[in-house]
Formats: sequence, C-alpha cells, structure tokens
Amino acid sequence: MALSQLRRRPLVGLFLFFSLMPLLALSVLALAISSDAVTRRADQSLSLSASLGARYVGEQIRGLQEIVNSFAHQPAFVAALADGDPARYDHRTIGAALTQLGSVRPGIASVQLLTADGTMSDAFPPGVPTAGKAEVPVRNWFAAVTSSKTSFVSPVYPSAAYGNPLVTAIAAPVTEVGGDGTTGPLLGVLGVEYAVINVEQFVRQFATAQGVLVTVVDQAGMLVAEPENGKGASVQRLLTGGRLGTSGLMAETSESELIAWAPVDRVGWTVAAEIPLAGAFAEIDRLRITIIAFAVPLALVLLGAAWLLNLTLGHWERAEAEVRRLAAVDSLTGLFNRRSWDEHLARELARARRERRPLSVVMIDLDHFKQFNDEHGHPAGDRLLAEAAAGWRAAIRATDVLARYGGEEFTLALPNCSPADAVALVDRLRAVMPMGQSCSAGVACWNGKESGDSLVARADQALYQAKTQGRNRVVVADDLAAAA
Repeated sequence: MALSQLRRRPLVGLFLFFSLMPLLALSVLALAISSDAVTRRADQSLSLSASLGARYVGEQIRGLQEIVNSFAHQPAFVAALADGDPARYDHRTIGAALTQLGSVRPGIASVQLLTADGTMSDAFPPGVPTAGKAEVPVRNWFAAVTSSKTSFVSPVYPSAAYGNPLVTAIAAPVTEVGGDGTTGPLLGVLGVEYAVINVEQFVRQFATAQGVLVTVVDQAGMLVAEPENGKGASVQRLLTGGRLGTSGLMAETSESELIAWAPVDRVGWTVAAEIPLAGAFAEIDRLRITIIAFAVPLALVLLGAAWLLNLTLGHWERAEAEVRRLAAVDSLTGLFNRRSWDEHLARELARARRERRPLSVVMIDLDHFKQFNDEHGHPAGDRLLAEAAAGWRAAIRATDVLARYGGEEFTLALPNCSPADAVALVDRLRAVMPMGQSCSAGVACWNGKESGDSLVARADQALYQAKTQGRNRVVVADDLAAAA
C-alpha cells in the first residue's frame, strides 16, 4: 500500500507539473508581454503630449514674435530713431503704431520702444513709465537683442505695466530694411510684454483635451504655467535639475507621477506633461486580475488577439486620419485648400442662415506676385506665401476660416462679422505682410439669400476693383453696389 502511494504521488506531481507549469508560464509570459506593451504605449503617449504641447506653445509665441518682427520695421519707428533726437520724434504717429501693435492679440500688457542707448522712447498703454532708463528686466531683454541683433523671447518677470502682471517679453531690433532685403544698423528695440496668464489659459485647454497635466518653465527656470491643482513647483524643480531645453521621460517616485518633457523650439522654454503612475498602469493591474481569475490558455489567446487587433486598428485609424488631413490642407502654407474651403463655406453659410447672423467673405491677392517671383525666384515666392499665411493665421480669430484659394489668392470666411469689422481685420492682415510686400482684398457680406459661389464672386469682384484702384487696399462689395 505504501509502495502504491509512493508511485501515485510522483505521477500526480508529474501531472500537476506538466499541466500547471505551462499554464503558469504562459500566464506570466502574457502578463510580461502585455505589461511591456502598455508601458511603451503610456510612455509614447505622454511623450507625444509633451511634444505637442511644446509645439502648441511655440506656435503661439512664435506667431506673436513674427508680428513684432514685422512691426519693428515700421517707417514711423525707423524715421524717429534714425533722427536720434527724442525731442523731434513724431510721438503721435509712434503712439498710434504702438497702440495698433498692442491690440493685435489679447493679453499684450504693454508695448515699449527703446532707443539704441536703452532710453525709453514711447510706450503703450500710456500708464507705462517712459522717462529715463528702463526697468531692469526691460534692460535685460534690450541687452539680449542689441547683442544678438535678432528677436528674443525673455524669461518671465513682473511688468511695470498697470497691475504688474507676470509677462514674457518678445523683443525685436528696429532696423531699416533696404529694397534688396538687407538691414541697416540697429536703431533701437521694440518689445511687447505678453501676460503669461494667457499662456497658462491655452495650455490648460490643451491639457484638458489631452487628459494630462501640463507645466511650462522658461529658459531661466521660472514657472510660466502650471496645472489647476497648483502642483507645478515639483515639476519646475525636476526640469531645472539640468533638463531645461531637452526631451525626456521619467517616473517621479516621490510624487508617484510619470513625467515627459520637451523643449519649445526657438523659444527656449520647456513643456512637461504628467499623469499619475496609478492611472498610467491601471490597465496592467486589470490585466493581472483577469489572468488570475481566468487563467486558461483560451482566455490568454483571445486577450492577445484583441490587443493585436486594437493595435492594428489604431495604426489604420491614424494612417487614415493623416490621409484625410493631407487631403484637406495646402502643403505649402498649411492652410485649408480649395476643396476644404468649399466645405467650410457651405457649413458657415448654413450656420449663418440658421442663426441669422452676418457672414463676411474676403478674397485676398498678393500684389505683383509674378514680378516678385521673377525678381527673387520661385523659392522666395513660396517663402513669401508661407510666411504671409503664418502671419495671417496668428492675427485672425479661432472661428475664422482661412484657405489658399489658388496661386497667390487666399479666401477668408468671417462668421458673425460685419463689413466694417472685416475691413479692420483685413487691415491687420495687410500690416503683417512679410518681406515688405503688400496685398489687396475684396470684402462681401452675405445678403441672406445668395449661394456660396455668388458670395465669393462678389468678393472677387471687389478684389478686382481694389486691383484696378491701385492695389494695397480693401474694397467692400456693398460700397461698389452703392456707388453704382
């Protein structure tokens, strides 16, 4: 009896070993493979959020930087600073130009014009001190521009403007640009103080859309924007530990957070995205429970098949989305193409009809574009189109639709916008034209009945009249009808 029991026990042990060990090994292997995949996916998703956040912040700041660069070549600034005697400056004209610059984007706290020796010349709003030498932070970004002879985005600091908001300065050298594109000697510096609370607002909107917490730190390690929970200081300490201006990913065990960061190109800031470790790896815990509760080969095979299918479908969806995006966007300017314009215009007309609100359409054409191509070459013409599109995109509202209609022609749909407001907006677009070029525009306001083709045709006729009248101007189709 004892012998039979001895023989039975090894058989039972062998059975248990050869039946349970493969199941256990398969469960552990499946858990390890799935855990690694989830970890990579969480890491890649968070790194992508940081990169997209850095790109998003960079587009906002560089868009304002391009506007300041274009204003730095204003004839009023160049003429006054070249004269060298503040007593003879045309302060009224300078003040009007500064006021215009201060209104191109919400959130501009002040605009300041400094002479070549660092003396304050003029400022907007009028409450900003203009007598004598500038404040220390202003002198710092003035020195950075004068030493590099290029535009500069400063670290954040409290402004001397009304209310002492925390700002970053976007400054550019004031120089005279010759007809051949060469610049003269430095005459002064034009600076815009942009309230960083606006950066924090659009960063938080981005963070909500991405489902992460976002912190922004400037090149000096100062906190620019932090999450609504107010816990940006820990990320700030992490980034200032030799990580500013770099990309990376790490788990902060003391805060139980997974953090990725990326630099803001050509600005010097750094954007960090973070999620709780528990949230990042919650899927692994659920998978472990599933394997323990249903540790059978079939369940593991089905789980692996579902994971592979989800991964494959994800690749297909991203590829399809990219194809749709490329089909809707002009490759040179990044604006909507003609096909997308027709679709957006139809939607805006339907909305205007439904909500009984005005809709203005603008046709814009770059003046003497063929002559510009002949003189400077087609690559320069392409660059002019791209830079004009970038400047206009930064100057319009988020609800406006800007598209490349064809060649050097652009179209702009302005929902809930009267002809007078449309003319004011187009004047801002004309003011940011790059390379010293100009453009003409025709404006037509929807009459409540006409089709999109008819509305565009009226705007195109107004554009033709603007060209006929000498270019570099805006003509309203309703004004043409009244004159007729």
